[in-house]
Amino acid sequence: MKKYALLFLLLIAFTGIMSAQTPVLDHFRCYLVPTAPTLAVSVRLQDQFDSPTGLFENITSLVAVRFCNPDRKVVNGVVTPIVNPAHHLTMYVINQQPVVSRTAVISNQFGTQNLVLADARFLLVPTGKGVPPNPAPSPSTDLDHYKCYAASGANLNRGNVALSDQFIAETITVLQPVLFCNPVLKIHGNVTTPILHPSAHLTCYATSASHFTGVTVNTRNQFSVAALAVRQPDLLCVPSTKLSWAVTAPAGSGI
Repeated sequence: MKKYALLFLLLIAFTGIMSAQTPVLDHFRCYLVPTAPTLAVSVRLQDQFDSPTGLFENITSLVAVRFCNPDRKVVNGVVTPIVNPAHHLTMYVINQQPVVSRTAVISNQFGTQNLVLADARFLLVPTGKGVPPNPAPSPSTDLDHYKCYAASGANLNRGNVALSDQFIAETITVLQPVLFCNPVLKIHGNVTTPILHPSAHLTCYATSASHFTGVTVNTRNQFSVAALAVRQPDLLCVPSTKLSWAVTAPAGSGI
């Protein structure tokens, strides 16, 4: 009897450890940043699309174009709460990378979808947020960086999606996918930021127009301490699982 009790306790402990290690990635609503300076950087990136070749992508410039809040989502009465209120992301345009055509099959709360992927366009960077006059804290260290690829797929046209975050609460329509984001290893100077949660991805969808009028936030991350003026949101980034992917035309193929 004691033997079975011990096994039961070990099973509970193991399950608790696994649960604690299971990443929980929030939904993110991304707000446009109309103006931001170009940052000269020296960054190397490698994600799950790069790793089979062992190559890194070299990034020499970044421009902030969106700021992303964790978001509470309600669809058909199903509530997905904010789990990590301190998690925020700044979306930076990266200098142009070689175009490699890929396909990916992904799954999320909107179902299984087939995506066609093109070039890497953005880097999502964990960022601390402060409401003026408060300075921004240091960014969370338990959130991955993400490299985002241009994506196309079927228009979801999913209406009556209720969103609420630290800026606004409103009901919107989720439209077509526009980005697919892999967690990415980043080397900046002598600091390597590894991938923490390799199975956690984001699919970003265009959304219908918002009534948000704008606000200024103080931000802090590994690249910049800046006050950003944010305007209307235009994307909802949804936690996703990448079921499969394939290269359909390598860089330089002319296809």
